Amino acid sequence: MAYLHRWELPHRALLIVDALGPAVVTVIGARAAVDAQVTALAVIVLAVLTGVTGEVVRDVLCGQFPPLLLREEVYATAALAGSVCYLLLDRAGVGDGVATHVAAGVVFVLRMTAMFRRLNLPTSSLQPPLERDESYAAM
Repeated sequence: MAYLHRWELPHRALLIVDALGPAVVTVIGARAAVDAQVTALAVIVLAVLTGVTGEVVRDVLCGQFPPLLLREEVYATAALAGSVCYLLLDRAGVGDGVATHVAAGVVFVLRMTAMFRRLNLPTSSLQPPLERDESYAAM
């Protein structure tokens, strides 16, 4: 038990898992929607909603308000790109395994790039900027 008090969680490993989660669930949502034979727009919407829901729930349970999704973070944009990529590859007749891995890779790479390069979406000039969470500053 004394070891746990001296051990600090690896911050970079948590960030990698934070990028991997939306990648996996976005593809799961896209695959489920394609299997349900819904329209292309519905596939994209369902995949993006699936991809960002876990992040919102995490932020709410951790008491972080507003959730990162509602700030300038690149969550929904990465999920959107991955879901479009999956849909295009699926419609092109590429194998399901290839479409799954490529789409998940797109989400993961976009999210990791945004985190480590501190890339954000633009904010509206109509409202004051939100206070920025510096959780990525310790990288």
